[in-house]
Amino acid sequence: MGPERGLENSGTLERGLAVLEHVGRHQEISTNAIARQLGLSRSAAYRIVGTLKSLEYLEADQVTGRVRLGTRLVELGARAMAATDLHRCAPRYLASLAERSGETTYLAVPDNDTMVYVATERSASAVTLACRLGTRRPQHATSLGKAWLAALPEADRAERVRRMKLDSLTLKTINDPLRLLDDLARTSRRGWAIDEVENEPDVGCVAAAVRDHSGRPIAAISIAGPAPRVLRRLDELGASVAGTAAALSLRLGYVRGQRA
Repeated sequence: MGPERGLENSGTLERGLAVLEHVGRHQEISTNAIARQLGLSRSAAYRIVGTLKSLEYLEADQVTGRVRLGTRLVELGARAMAATDLHRCAPRYLASLAERSGETTYLAVPDNDTMVYVATERSASAVTLACRLGTRRPQHATSLGKAWLAALPEADRAERVRRMKLDSLTLKTINDPLRLLDDLARTSRRGWAIDEVENEPDVGCVAAAVRDHSGRPIAAISIAGPAPRVLRRLDELGASVAGTAAALSLRLGYVRGQRA
């Protein structure tokens, strides 16, 4: 059988991905067969396979030496499936939460030190807010970001806060690392985060983290509206957003008490 495609002159990344795809199609295969079927030199094939094994993208059978897809790819696949499930399932949870709260609800996902707004629903009585889908907001100044940070393991949370640039967006923004960590600790114990006009003037929010099947926080959902309306209903809205986040997390396979 001749080589499926000539890769000897391709870039390292392209060759590595081609090897992964090839192994996936064959389930288990020898490195010599990979070289022959993909048109790679034996030295290049062994080098690529060795790198992928060291990174746990491939693993070798202890008896035959043949390689198969490794645990790292299984983890990535599970995360991709969780992300797909999140975007498919979240709208109905957001819509129900918006109807019950009478406000606007958001779903946001983390990206470095920001949260990216990826879905929203509004009740009939909600006030139009400035935030649009695709908008990024700093984690330290939003209930969405604080909810996600508070759901991280304590050491990870502290490390992230240590390196963050805590710019002030309003007079209420928490811009001191120790104060922020204290706020996040309270958020973790309470189960939901509060934005008391810390991100936008006159806007109040509450939010809770959404976890995937492994217990890892992958997103957060919030209720947002005029500060006087939201902040006088903190306990009610906080419990509501936390309950909705828990229900969505359960839909994604998370079992309460499980942590990544």
